[in-house]
Order: sequence, then C-alpha cells, then structure tokens
Amino acid sequence: AASAGWAFGSPPTSAERVKGLVDAIELRQVKGDKAWLSPAPVDSLGIHVSFNADLAVRDEVMAAVPALEAALAPFGARFHWGKLSCLRAARVAELYGEGLEQFRSLCDDHDREGKFRNDHVSELLWRRAAPEC
Repeated sequence: AASAGWAFGSPPTSAERVKGLVDAIELRQVKGDKAWLSPAPVDSLGIHVSFNADLAVRDEVMAAVPALEAALAPFGARFHWGKLSCLRAARVAELYGEGLEQFRSLCDDHDREGKFRNDHVSELLWRRAAPEC
C-alpha cells in the first residue's frame, strides 16, 4: 500500500509523545474558480497534508510524497503548483494551459528581470530544469 511505513504523531493524550512524518491532514471543500493558476477550477475536495518539518526526516518525507501522489492519481488529483509535490513543468503546462500562458505574459510585462520569482517558480512556470522527485 502507498501508506506503508507512514507514521503519524501521537495523540495529545499519549504519555510518550512521538512525532511522525505527517503532522496533520485537512479535508476542505473548495469552491472552483477561473483564476489562471487555480488548483481548483471546479468545486473540489482539497486534501491538505502538513508534513513534519524536521530536517532529520526530510528524506523520508520526500520519499512519501510520490507515494501519496500515486495513491491519489486514480482520482484525477491536481496538486498545487506552489506546494511540496513532484509536479514538473510539463505537467503544469498540461494542467494550466492558456491560463499559464496568460500568467507568464503578465509577469513578462511587469517583471522582466524576474525579481519576484524564486527557483521553484522559475522551474515550474518557466520550464527551468528541476531535479526529479
């Protein structure tokens, strides 16, 4: 199973506190919108996973991300381009199409030097090379 080996934190009432890979999972009803880079173009269920931020478990967290994405793939999951994921530029272009082109054009008009971009945004939205997940 995709969740094999995942560890959640101990409940607050637990005598021995143990921190796992996942701090919290939220399910949210999300109203769809037509924003160019919206992760929810239609009414959706948002599944928000907050991972343990401890650098000591970073490799384990990064190994869990592709497993989570694979488990959600049959449901047509659309991962948020600004969050931790294995999303790559080609998939972003496929998902956001014309909206991505409009966003790039707007940014190119108003931020020619890319001062408001970071490496993550440059990799995903401007097709810069990124390491595989």
